[in-house]
Amino acid sequence: MRRWLISLTAVAAIVWACSAVSDFFENLGGGPIRSAADYRKQDINTREAGRRIISDLRPGAGDGDRMHEEGSTSCVDDLGFDDDGVTRNQPHYTWRLHYSGEADYLADLGRLRAAWERRGWKTEDRPAAEPLNPDRPTPRWPGIRTTDDHGVTIAVGIGWYSGEPTLSADGGCIRYRRDDGVTARKRTGAADGKSPAREGTITYGDGVRVSIGPVQPMTPTPDSTGEGTPAAYTYRVPVTVTNLSGAPVELRSYDIGSYASANPGVTRVSSYPAELSSSGPHRVSEGESERLEYVYTAKTKPSQLELAYGPGEFHTSYPWRLSIP
Repeated sequence: MRRWLISLTAVAAIVWACSAVSDFFENLGGGPIRSAADYRKQDINTREAGRRIISDLRPGAGDGDRMHEEGSTSCVDDLGFDDDGVTRNQPHYTWRLHYSGEADYLADLGRLRAAWERRGWKTEDRPAAEPLNPDRPTPRWPGIRTTDDHGVTIAVGIGWYSGEPTLSADGGCIRYRRDDGVTARKRTGAADGKSPAREGTITYGDGVRVSIGPVQPMTPTPDSTGEGTPAAYTYRVPVTVTNLSGAPVELRSYDIGSYASANPGVTRVSSYPAELSSSGPHRVSEGESERLEYVYTAKTKPSQLELAYGPGEFHTSYPWRLSIP
């Protein structure tokens, strides 16, 4: 019996040691690898956390829509732990706050303490920071900090750089797989993967909605297609992205594509849409909708148009089968 207990204890110790070593290297590498959908969700949580805090303050103290995205020098792959297809980022935003004096500022800190206590969050006091530049006087006001139910660190204090009252919401450094994005909760028409249809719609899990179609014939000029002689058949394909999520969607020219065996003899005109011709992404803010037009040419009339589309970096691409008029 004693020998059995000793053996069991030894096995348990080995398992614990292996787990501890695994956790050590995981933390050293930046934490567990999650999905791009997880990152998207935490980004939305972080933005909403800041806006919620502003709503707890006195009217006019801040504007929830006027946020500043903070870069992170610590959330980087210093030790080479990120494999191909894995990246990392840190949702971190700040809002400037406005007060007529210290009394109003401290009164709002009291409001936040009470609100956080009601939500079951622990408040951490932060002493007034030393001025970054002694020749530039800044308010020596204290701050407070907490962590909400989604793991977002929320802090109110005097910004070390701006020297002004600032609200900060930090969702933490997240490692995630780029190709594991937000998935669709509903697919209809040309997006359901069945027979071709005039148009279709995909609604993603975070509230982003994509509508494509119907395909429309058009008569282009030679300059618009980049050809000396216009192709026999040219079609415009309207794509509408409606953003009902809590974070922007950044559209890119390469969000749309096709399968290797699809659309023989059909060519996409790269100068369309004009909104995506610049080097940077085109942003669709929360609550807004954007309509783009892609253009395709063909020497012979295609029976249908097969596309793959996913809006931006964080949404899964799905196949579309559009009928040709």
